[in-house]
Amino acid sequence: MFRIGIVGAENSHARDISGRINLTDAWPDCRVTQVWGHYPEENQRLARDFGIELAPGLEEMVEKVDAVFVCARDGKFHEEFARPFIEAGLPAFIDKPFTVDVDRAKALVELAKSKNVPLCGGSTLKYADGVEELARCVRENGGVLGGSVYAPVQMESEYSGFFFYSPHLAEMTLEIFGYAPLSVTAVKNASGVCAAVDYGDFCVTNHFGSGAVDYCASVYSSHGSEVRKVDLSMIGEKNCAAFVNMLRTGEMPRSYDRLIAPVVYLAAVKQAYETGEKVEMKF
Repeated sequence: MFRIGIVGAENSHARDISGRINLTDAWPDCRVTQVWGHYPEENQRLARDFGIELAPGLEEMVEKVDAVFVCARDGKFHEEFARPFIEAGLPAFIDKPFTVDVDRAKALVELAKSKNVPLCGGSTLKYADGVEELARCVRENGGVLGGSVYAPVQMESEYSGFFFYSPHLAEMTLEIFGYAPLSVTAVKNASGVCAAVDYGDFCVTNHFGSGAVDYCASVYSSHGSEVRKVDLSMIGEKNCAAFVNMLRTGEMPRSYDRLIAPVVYLAAVKQAYETGEKVEMKF
């Protein structure tokens, strides 16, 4: 039995994974057993609703679980919360944003590598059917001339501002068009942020929309245009399945580099709209 700890009960993802694991028979070899976070009332509610024990702190939780799901809403705490579990050799899911700082993301990955600890996490949007379909179009058909990705953002969020929702758009772009963009230019206005991401042979526009509720993406190629409104209905199940498979096999669903990439990407976009200059993406 894999005993899973939850850090960050205030996030809806904590309820999603707790319900999928503790209230169904989908993964009988797993159970969420411990919860801790900065919001005591949310911790108590999660514990009550899903039969989970309240942990007094991170160090105490480390001794009682076999893996951890770090899903605190504010990504500035993710490295701090994940570190003791990785130090102890425990597999970890680290929710979006992986971190809000490139150096912290790299340091966390280096620690995991040194301990041979598998990690997964980031945005669940990469598992959306529309994203996977467009990624296949790019891989199998080629001839890409450009593309566009649109997603909500909360520029003034109390949870590290731009970094709170923007990972969804960043990971959608990277999954569809590849993990090797070269540079970005961007502008910020009343509707959010518009960024032009240079892939060398083509450019992809990113529209981080304030007030937007839909996710959509398109690929323009010599074979024609493919447009998808991104359906979110299956992403929770696919995300949970990927996490459980990692626990069972020790194999990561994405490489360490791909966990860091969205942090690098978003740091470059933020620098671009703050400075008005083209910023290289140094992965």
